[in-house]
Amino acid sequence: MARKKKHEEHENHERWLVSYADFITLLFAFFTSMYAISSVNEGKFRILSESLAIAFNPTMFTSTKLQEGPRFVKEQRSHVSDEFKDMFTNNYQKIQAALHELEADKKLTLIAEENRITIRISESMLFEPGTDKILKEGLPVIDEVASVLRELPNSIRVEGHTDNIPVNTERFPSNWDLSSSRAISILKYFIGQHGYDPRKLSALGFGEYRPVDTNDTPSGRFKNRRVDIMVLNGDSVEL
Repeated sequence: MARKKKHEEHENHERWLVSYADFITLLFAFFTSMYAISSVNEGKFRILSESLAIAFNPTMFTSTKLQEGPRFVKEQRSHVSDEFKDMFTNNYQKIQAALHELEADKKLTLIAEENRITIRISESMLFEPGTDKILKEGLPVIDEVASVLRELPNSIRVEGHTDNIPVNTERFPSNWDLSSSRAISILKYFIGQHGYDPRKLSALGFGEYRPVDTNDTPSGRFKNRRVDIMVLNGDSVEL
């Protein structure tokens, strides 16, 4: 009985296409990843890195000595003038007593100046980076401050400040917009939640142009991102 001849297998000359397709896919993934990395928002990345650095080293933002000079706003805490004593002694003592625990916990800083009392609160206590929405965790601090200041006859000014990292979003095209909107958020909260007389309130945004420390270090930028709530001398509008 004759044997059937086996059919010869044809060699597949198109197998190289499989390897080529895999290579193209990997190449596409590589360049997509490279583009994504190159498109990281520098400002957000720097804020994230600073936040992580401060989280792992909580003393970082208090270790840098305050530099005095034309670029920085000086804190006048060591010397209280006779003028301040005449105008603010009673109010300062009330505020200091009421906010003592918050100041001890470093949730705010109380500063005595010649023509005002400044309550300084860090951005990290009040707002997420790049937003003007008050954090839920920050509301008890604002409530304490609002309660003690509400009965004072003095005018109250809220100032917003940022560091020099640019912000450029649809809602906040500049640091001016962000700092102003944050100050207004606090002002509206005082009126809406604590019944403040709008005639005694004002809000200002200074962007990065009133730093209290250098913008060249993470700890300095941390200090510069802040809200200052000021008790003014009567109807004083001095800036």
